[in-house]
Amino acid sequence: MRSIRIWFTKKDTARYISHLDLTRCLIRAFRRTDIPLWYTEGFNPHPYLVFGMPLPLGVEGLREVLDIRLNDDNYPDERVLSELNRATVPGIEFLEVKTPVEKPLSIVMGKYTVSIPSIENAEDFSDKCKKAVSDGRIIIEKKTKKGGFKEINVCEHIRHFHSSYDKNNVILSFVLPAGNDFTVNPVSFCTKLFEIIGEAEVTNHKITRHMIMTKDEKEFK
Repeated sequence: MRSIRIWFTKKDTARYISHLDLTRCLIRAFRRTDIPLWYTEGFNPHPYLVFGMPLPLGVEGLREVLDIRLNDDNYPDERVLSELNRATVPGIEFLEVKTPVEKPLSIVMGKYTVSIPSIENAEDFSDKCKKAVSDGRIIIEKKTKKGGFKEINVCEHIRHFHSSYDKNNVILSFVLPAGNDFTVNPVSFCTKLFEIIGEAEVTNHKITRHMIMTKDEKEFK
């Protein structure tokens, strides 16, 4: 038995697949291949699949991570890739297969962009976003592990926020916590940011996670 790490995309219509449905979707994809997937032991064996930090519903992912185990140590990584891409669904493309280097618990943040098209005054919209973040108070509610809610100030956790525009399009980029111990939902952040700047009606934006990273802001490997 050996462990491998698979990088994949979750784009277009696939970004509206929930994490639970994504798990089911990938299990079905594996069953359409000859990949010797390792199953857990016990009364209810199931495929061993461990994801990096799940994406919020509607968020696109360009380098998502999945760990699996193979029963056959000699089954080639290249064949894992080709078999999965043969069996996959639209929006999910398998990019790379490697031996895991770091443990999933080392994931602590994600790098995001937000594309906002068809803005009448893109320069003003961009400037208002910059000011809202620099003012240092964007409060969202976050669900606790006990089922309650607590308020957090996103400005205390966001890194490398940048806002730019081109004609009628605005692009935001930033890094947010995305770890097992603490995460900030980029959907909640954008919703509150647009509300603060008086643009709550904006709903046609697309949020993309480009990668998940470790505490030193390097890509998780």
